[in-house]
Amino acid sequence: MKRLFPLPIYTFLKITFENGGVSTKGLKNILPWLIKTILFEPLRWIELVSQNKKISQHTITKDPVFILGFYRSGTSYLHQLLTKDDRLGYHSNFQMVLPEIMLSSEKILGPVFEFICRVFKLRDSVHRVPLSFRFPGEEDATMTTSINPRGAQWGYFFPNMMNEYFHKYVLFENIPASEFEAWKKEYIFLLKKISLANQSKQLVLKSPPNTARIKHLLSLFPDAKFIFIHRNPYEVYVSNKRFWKVTQKIFALGGARKVDDSSVILDTYAKMMHRYLLEKELVPEGQLIEIPYEELIQKPLESMRKIYETIRLDDFGYCENEMRSFVGRQERFVRLKHEIPAEERKVVTEKLEPIINHWNYPFL
Repeated sequence: MKRLFPLPIYTFLKITFENGGVSTKGLKNILPWLIKTILFEPLRWIELVSQNKKISQHTITKDPVFILGFYRSGTSYLHQLLTKDDRLGYHSNFQMVLPEIMLSSEKILGPVFEFICRVFKLRDSVHRVPLSFRFPGEEDATMTTSINPRGAQWGYFFPNMMNEYFHKYVLFENIPASEFEAWKKEYIFLLKKISLANQSKQLVLKSPPNTARIKHLLSLFPDAKFIFIHRNPYEVYVSNKRFWKVTQKIFALGGARKVDDSSVILDTYAKMMHRYLLEKELVPEGQLIEIPYEELIQKPLESMRKIYETIRLDDFGYCENEMRSFVGRQERFVRLKHEIPAEERKVVTEKLEPIINHWNYPFL
């Protein structure tokens, strides 16, 4: 992302080889990577020459707002609501898919991609909504799409390596200090790019792995705000089962036959929540609010007002009508429910018991 060499195609092939190569089923998912690393390579060079110094010298003047929560807990819905406040900046899907050219090409290519999405009625398979490159994205996904070997989300592309990437680049366990410092430097560089793309507005960022990184985020941004959203763990589990199947179909490069998806979901969920419960006490008063998913979807505007007041964001009245309009369009989608298969209830209950008890969630 920051250097001309090694070329992204070389780094991508190296990462692929080190993670076991591409499976037969994964061959259909390799084309976007080849387009990124070959077709768009001249545009990356242009951005490096024209923007790299500006990025390095840029200062993030207002610490970000971080949305925390495990996958499928309502983080995307909450993120979308906050993006209706145009005083805040956010990380778009375009920037997530093509971070290497976001500053020099988004204004030109973004509308072209939006037109293609509308004409062909493309859909976001993960969120089950019309695909849009203006939809908010995630920084951890971007660390991966920028062909960064320290991207935590490589585990979704190489499922057999999911646990290793989770422990190394989400929990930062058993990695050398130099490697953590390299990750931190690259993460800050990315946030500077996002800040520049948003004209230095205060950023509202959503990436589930950040739920386990409060200590590290505070070391970078002492005045950061945190919004943690939690949902009935049984619903989260079942939704993640679907999420896992969808991501393996449309993203996976490596094989997943030996991967126990239920075990991966429960293990990463339990460990991420455990780390959150340990580190949330580090957040200064007035910088953290916890919101139940059910409360957000039942009383979205009241919940958003409470968020703005608790963590002292700007006047909520400024963006209330925009959020009200968005809620009206999304209500049917966000009220979808999930049921847990009977044969999995016991193991899920045992693994997630601390989370269930902490927020007194009933069994579904």
